[in-house]
Amino acid sequence: MGSTDIHAHKNLLRPLERYFDYILIDTPPSESMLTASALTFADEVIIPLQAHYFAMEGLAQAMEQVEKVKQGLNPDIQEVGILPTMVNPRTNISKSVIDTAKKAYPDLVYDFGVDYSVRHPEATLAGIPIALYDPDHSRALAYKRLAEVLDEQA
Repeated sequence: MGSTDIHAHKNLLRPLERYFDYILIDTPPSESMLTASALTFADEVIIPLQAHYFAMEGLAQAMEQVEKVKQGLNPDIQEVGILPTMVNPRTNISKSVIDTAKKAYPDLVYDFGVDYSVRHPEATLAGIPIALYDPDHSRALAYKRLAEVLDEQA
C-alpha cells in the first residue's frame, strides 16, 4: 500500500469522527500489517502492558513500532499512555514490571492499572463488556478511569 493509498484509507474514518469522541482500534500485540495499519490511521496510541515476565521486551518492541510509523507514514501519531494490565498486586513480578516501565517511560505509565481477574473472561463468555457485566468490579472501574483520563487529556 503506497503513501497515497494510506492517506485515502485514513480519510475513510473522517466521516465517523463527527459521531464519536473517540474511535478505538484494538490490535494484536504483534508486528503485523493490521497493527501497522491501525498505527498509520491513529492520532494517539495507548499501549497495554501486561504485568508479567516478558512484558518489557514487548513494550520496547511496541514503542519501536510506533517510532517506525512516526518516521514514515504517520509523523503525527502520539504515544499518550502505557496502561498496566493483568496486574496482580500481590506478586513481585507485577510490581517489578510496573516500576521498570515507570523508570523507562516516566511520563507515559498511568498511575493505575487493570487487575487480573476471572470476572473478565466470564464477561467475555457472556458476550458483554465487563463494564456492563459487573459495573462495580475493579476492572470495570479501571477502564472507566482510563476513559476519564483520556477525556481530561483531550
